[in-house]
Amino acid sequence: MKKTLIFCYSIHHGNTKKLAEAVRERCGTELVMLPCKELPDLKNYELVGFASGIYMSAFGRPIISLAEKLEGLEGKECFTMYTSGATSGKLDKNFIKLLEARGAHIAGRFNCRGFDTVGPFKLIGGMQKGHPDSEDIENAVSFCRGLMD
Repeated sequence: MKKTLIFCYSIHHGNTKKLAEAVRERCGTELVMLPCKELPDLKNYELVGFASGIYMSAFGRPIISLAEKLEGLEGKECFTMYTSGATSGKLDKNFIKLLEARGAHIAGRFNCRGFDTVGPFKLIGGMQKGHPDSEDIENAVSFCRGLMD
């Protein structure tokens, strides 16, 4: 299996953190929660994941800033993982473009629903309640296992 590192930015409800922690526990990946004080050397990893909740239709600013300055992305196999109250599977497209511009190879993309109470959704008790659920988590683990094999 490929040695894998996942960077994760997840606030509000911790939806994306749930996925990343399940992958860490069940696949043996290393997990770095943002913000962090010290970045690991990407030379030690064959596969690098970027996991984030979606904030205003984009990955969180801290993970975008990380990808903009992170050394060692050239030729590195990378993947994205995100949760969102919206059901679109394309909310990582700008982040993918950023990784590709830095020379990364995109090995895969994963997304699922996540509990959302931002803005007007708070007034109605949120949307996508109960997500990510056990099926979402299992799908995330299977996705990562597939990339790691």
